[in-house]
Amino acid sequence: MSIEIAQFPCLLEIDYSTIIGDRVLPFVIELDTVDSNLDPEPGENQRFCYNITGVGLDLPLYADLSHLVFGICPNIPEDEILNISVFIDGVEQEIDFGSGGNVELRPTNSPDPPTGCPGLKFDFGLDKVDGMMSICYELATVHPIGPNTVCLFGGGVTANQLSICGPVCSPVQTCVATAYQPSTVCVPVTVTPFVLPGDTTTVCCGPPTVTSGTAPCPGVENGSCTFTITQSICVAVPIEFGANSVVGDPFVQCGTASAEDICTGCGEVNGSIAMDFTTGQVVSPAKIFCASCRPLNTRVY
Repeated sequence: MSIEIAQFPCLLEIDYSTIIGDRVLPFVIELDTVDSNLDPEPGENQRFCYNITGVGLDLPLYADLSHLVFGICPNIPEDEILNISVFIDGVEQEIDFGSGGNVELRPTNSPDPPTGCPGLKFDFGLDKVDGMMSICYELATVHPIGPNTVCLFGGGVTANQLSICGPVCSPVQTCVATAYQPSTVCVPVTVTPFVLPGDTTTVCCGPPTVTSGTAPCPGVENGSCTFTITQSICVAVPIEFGANSVVGDPFVQCGTASAEDICTGCGEVNGSIAMDFTTGQVVSPAKIFCASCRPLNTRVY
């Protein structure tokens, strides 16, 4: 599930039990949107609450949690982080916030040593099988919401591949790519005709015949008349076709970082220069031709 606030989409829940390595830190982390106050009223603090749940097995492959670090905007000073609370298996923990405490703000120039991650560190352990931890903190200044890395450490291994919604410094513009998938859909349709009787109408044909006495009546006593009716029909069956889409996990291929602006004009494939992001190299000139298009040698935009 994702949420979009301040034009920045991010995940409400991440599952580190799916990240396979020599050892697995099997913990699911979710942003508690009920207890959080992401869009506070004037005079209220912005509040972030997270639930961490152990979903592993009692096997050597799975490791208990030693501590975790929530990434936050690095411009947030320590004195703007308020009302920190931690509950483990329903028991409230004593908070020592500050350098060397069980909750501390690790800046980018002094990240958490085992994980290498900056952010808000919570030095609390959690059982890998069924441990439950709830973490809340408030910010005196409202920040945009965006993806922040959550780093886990335990059993001598670090997990830092996933991001969840949290406070970021400023909203970032995203781009939308549209893909088109042609397909042919076939569906069997069964038509089963049915017959419903209407209201029966009785019509008297001519005057009645009245006979004195007890003369026997012709026909069958308590009998009934049977007949058949045949009707040709045509059935119109409207079928509505559609499709649902499911987006999988993203795969990221990093190019070479640069101090220069390599983003401006990166989509202009027919300009004087183009960037190969897999190598970080400039390709010039940038020309792409579509051999299957008509007319031939038409530039693709």
